[in-house]
Amino acid sequence: MKKLFLFLICFLVSPVFAQNAIPFCTSMATRVTVRTRPGNPQYISQYSREDFLRKADSKYSPYTLGLTLVKPEVTVSVKPELKELLGQICVGLSNVEIEMGYPSMTVYIDKKYPPSSCEYRTIKEHEDYHVNVAQQALTFFRPDVERVASQAIAELAPKIVYSRSEVMAEVNKFAAKINSALKPLVRHIKTKLEEKNAAIDTQEMYHATTAVCQNW
Repeated sequence: MKKLFLFLICFLVSPVFAQNAIPFCTSMATRVTVRTRPGNPQYISQYSREDFLRKADSKYSPYTLGLTLVKPEVTVSVKPELKELLGQICVGLSNVEIEMGYPSMTVYIDKKYPPSSCEYRTIKEHEDYHVNVAQQALTFFRPDVERVASQAIAELAPKIVYSRSEVMAEVNKFAAKINSALKPLVRHIKTKLEEKNAAIDTQEMYHATTAVCQNW
């Protein structure tokens, strides 16, 4: 009779041990997608050179005849993955979508040059080079954005909460950490764009550009 009693105890307890042996909320497999939005330039010729240079929020060359303003932006969207066990909710990330691009891309050309003029066309051609540099930068830095985001995600661990109302707080924390990891890279991209643009707006380039037309 004692042997039978002990057997029943073991039978009842063993499923609990088996359940506890199942890994729960220890890791997450997150898919990272990076998309680029190069944007379309908007050409504005309603201001004088003095007026539009006041709009510049960074250094510009004294030889600038036009002005291209772009601000790189990286946005992060996350999709949670939830698992439930014995009243516990495991909060992880199933997908992270990152979009990098330019919400606005504005090209200013001095209003004293009509669109049909040689001067306007020459300035526009030069500013389009700045536009191309900005758009190509997205393709160039895309692998870096994906790498930094993936590294940040690898350092994250899923969290256990006990009610649905707690889920979004954890999801927002994940998103904030990924955003924080990307900020230095975004600053680096801005710096490199400024360097590339400065290399274009040289005195030699100014002389070559103004030599094309006569009515400056």
